[in-house]
Amino acid sequence: MGIKKDRDSLHQSKPNSHGFKEHGDRYRTGSVHKKLVPIPIGDNCNPLCPLFKCTRGALFMGSKSYRGKLLKEAMCRLSGDKCVGFECQYSSCKINALLPDGKCTKALEKKYKTVSEEELFREMREFEDYDIDY
Repeated sequence: MGIKKDRDSLHQSKPNSHGFKEHGDRYRTGSVHKKLVPIPIGDNCNPLCPLFKCTRGALFMGSKSYRGKLLKEAMCRLSGDKCVGFECQYSSCKINALLPDGKCTKALEKKYKTVSEEELFREMREFEDYDIDY
């Protein structure tokens, strides 16, 4: 009886409405959702990108030592070798940004400037005015 009483006195938290004990502030970090951002190499898709996925579930991250530093490396469980990226028939993207030639559409969006509708209509009027002059 005395042991149980001592054990209960150690727990400062009380049961909540669900009957579970709440933990201290160190467990109340809230929802920690990181925004997944594509990590292409140039314009090409990268198997280390958090949006890259293998439809067979064979992709895993390994590490290799290079000059005393650990480097991440995408590995394939099917072949037992490095992942070949977009060349594999099972490669895919979670947001469908992988093009058939291996380019990432998100990388291409950053490269090219988007034009607003107002600018587009202004340019069309300039062309129409140019056509009328002749």
